[in-house]
Amino acid sequence: MPASIAVVISTYNAPDFLRLTLEGYRQQNDRHFSIYIADDGSSGETGDMIRQMQADFPVPLYHLWQEDDGFRKARIHNRVIQRINEPYTLLTDGDCIPLPGLIAAHRSHARDDCFISGSRILLSEAYTATLCSKPRFNTSRSPLSWLQQRLCGNINRLLPLLLQSSLSSPGDQLDGIRGCHLSCPTAALLRINGFDESFEGWGREDSDLAARLLHAGLRRCNLRGTPVLHLWHREFSRHRLDDNDAALQACLRERRIEALCGLKQLQESALTDNRREIADD
Repeated sequence: MPASIAVVISTYNAPDFLRLTLEGYRQQNDRHFSIYIADDGSSGETGDMIRQMQADFPVPLYHLWQEDDGFRKARIHNRVIQRINEPYTLLTDGDCIPLPGLIAAHRSHARDDCFISGSRILLSEAYTATLCSKPRFNTSRSPLSWLQQRLCGNINRLLPLLLQSSLSSPGDQLDGIRGCHLSCPTAALLRINGFDESFEGWGREDSDLAARLLHAGLRRCNLRGTPVLHLWHREFSRHRLDDNDAALQACLRERRIEALCGLKQLQESALTDNRREIADD
């Protein structure tokens, strides 16, 4: 079991969603974790909200921001990965509210030779709006309460909310991977050169990461039970999805392990910029 987990939460101009997500992490049963917000260029409202929550948050809460220059989720993730000190990392999104046992589940099931892929419960548009209108959301709910939400159409599934957390047998299947919550040893992220920044626009960067973890020799275990609650929102633009599909297929065909443009290239770029600044001085 890792001593602590780095929780990396991606966000972009959705402070109401991020607030609910952070409230979920405030209510965790296991507090052996730190949070790194991977902010892909949000306006000042998001930063203000994070600073307010930092004042009394029960675990370290860091905010890493980059300038808004289109969808650059891979880049901000790599910048965050460079900062992580924890031996194990959980990757998730700022529209995914964790249940109280999420950290405990990932920490107790962590293995050096596997990555863990979790599931999600979809919330309705109306229920999402209701939660966003409230200052606090208690994530501890009884089975009866979840049943009522299912009968009202506020959630799309019930069974994952009732199951005790457990792992499937290790496998090599890529289908069904989602970025809602995926965890692995931090060393594995370094081994595969982090996220591939050559993916432009929304789509397939999470599948590419998982594929390269498999190519590096890790197996996939699915986390049964302990899903996250996925807040409703309109779909992102998919104008680059065909190109990203092709890039993913190339990764699979070549059984590539390292990102074409990842942590190493980010570090080299930073060194080049430093040399230019020194030369200009």
